[in-house]
Amino acid sequence: MINVVNELQIDRIFYPVKTLGYGSRIAIWTIGCHHACYNCSNPELWKKQPEKDISLKKLFETFELIKGAVDGLTISGGEPFEQPEELYELVREFSENYSQDILIYSGYTMEQLQNKNNPVIDGILSTIAVLIDGKYIEKLNDNLPLRGSSNQRIHLLKHSYRDRYLPLLEGNRTVQTIINQDELFTIGIPVKGYRDYLEVNLNKQYGIQMSGTDER
Repeated sequence: MINVVNELQIDRIFYPVKTLGYGSRIAIWTIGCHHACYNCSNPELWKKQPEKDISLKKLFETFELIKGAVDGLTISGGEPFEQPEELYELVREFSENYSQDILIYSGYTMEQLQNKNNPVIDGILSTIAVLIDGKYIEKLNDNLPLRGSSNQRIHLLKHSYRDRYLPLLEGNRTVQTIINQDELFTIGIPVKGYRDYLEVNLNKQYGIQMSGTDER
């Protein structure tokens, strides 16, 4: 039985996401980030938005409505570690009830997270399978898979999932696109310049506005 009490600030949830980890995943974008990376793909998620609090109980009830296979969970943002207690509760319950294949994108490095000496953060790191760490640095965007810039590192924290992820590190960047009325969402990590190209051409030709979710 899932037992969660906290609320998490979330901007969007998508399923199935096939571009931010292995298989068909649930992906969540949290709200709140102080890193302010230049040319961030989701600057609208920097500022806290209390009106978007969602109880973790309701979030898991939403997960239960998913009919397809769930291979894992990807959490991005925003900066997920700005809500550590809520994040820990989320990953702990997901790991116990769905899958241990949990991937988190964070602007913090692994060392910065470890140096906080926070048992909640340590609990998160011991629960998840993958951490992709470090700020997005525009000049280091060199089209490596699964990450926005080459300074970011992919930490495979659970040995049992290495066979899932090592082949992904040899592949290319991929994106999914979702059109909702007059908005287009890109999910994944596009090649450099892809977002600017789409934004100009879609707005010019069709009046469609781009929204984020292409990663860091």
